[in-house]
Amino acid sequence: KGGGGEEERGDLAVVFTVSAIEAFEAALVLIALIPRSYASALVGTLIASAIVIVLTALIKDQIARIRLPHLKYVLSSLLFSLGTLWAMEAVGLDVTDLVLIPLFLAYLGINYLLIKV
Repeated sequence: KGGGGEEERGDLAVVFTVSAIEAFEAALVLIALIPRSYASALVGTLIASAIVIVLTALIKDQIARIRLPHLKYVLSSLLFSLGTLWAMEAVGLDVTDLVLIPLFLAYLGINYLLIKV
């Protein structure tokens, strides 16, 4: 398993890109929250960062065992669900966050069908 071939570099690029996008999204949320309460946004950021660091250290071996295609399958469903929720809110629909559950399940099914076909 040594050597780090082209596929491994591609996987690393995907992980880096997804991480960068998620960091950018988190920054946008923080910027939106700062006008409400700077202190609250800062404390929330620090607490969330600490939780992520601790959880990553605790479960990194388990996460490393997840095959990248499976991770892409689930995360793409989650991202499509969030995008759909935000689009629904943007067009003025009054929806709760609970709509994420059926959206996520629907996108899991769609992804599954696309992979199997």
